[in-house]
Amino acid sequence: MILGAGGFAREVAWLVSRINSAAPRFRLLGFCDDDPDLSSGELVGLPLLGPVEALSSPVSFFCAVGNNRTRRELCERAVVCGHTLATPLIDPTAVIAPGVTIGAGSVVGVESIVSVGAVIGEGVLVNHRVCVGHDARVGDFAQLCPGVSVSGGCDIGEGALLGSNACTIPLRNVGAWATVGAGCCVLRDVDGGATLARIR
Repeated sequence: MILGAGGFAREVAWLVSRINSAAPRFRLLGFCDDDPDLSSGELVGLPLLGPVEALSSPVSFFCAVGNNRTRRELCERAVVCGHTLATPLIDPTAVIAPGVTIGAGSVVGVESIVSVGAVIGEGVLVNHRVCVGHDARVGDFAQLCPGVSVSGGCDIGEGALLGSNACTIPLRNVGAWATVGAGCCVLRDVDGGATLARIR
């Protein structure tokens, strides 16, 4: 089941179809969403199932909601209902080094690279063409937008957001729930909850 029925949910369904084309693993049941207008009918050929509480039996799920805090809250809500986070969704073109840890409910997009010794938490979005360097750590429910490059030895905290094409130099920390704006380069540690923005 995909939790959410917006643009990212359609992207996740596409990713699942790419995975299944390479090696069948998943059977998609449909989409759950709280929006009353998305409680019935179909989206990309799959049924709209209503809110997650409406499901009659436990299933595995992937939460396809971009907002990091909302994604965490929805995952917690689904788990309370007896559902379990799905195994990570990893695009067939992604390159994952041996021994890397990727938590349940995470996604690794098209042509992304996760290098040796890296640890990716639960519910993490590693978007398309992202590079996660050796021994980097990415906390639960963080998000690395398309084109992000996290250098070796960095620590990206829980719920942190790195905007498109942001990057870090090695051994830098981005605190929990911090935001690094699109195109920014992290040259020094970013405190938890702080925002690093590129000003033009």
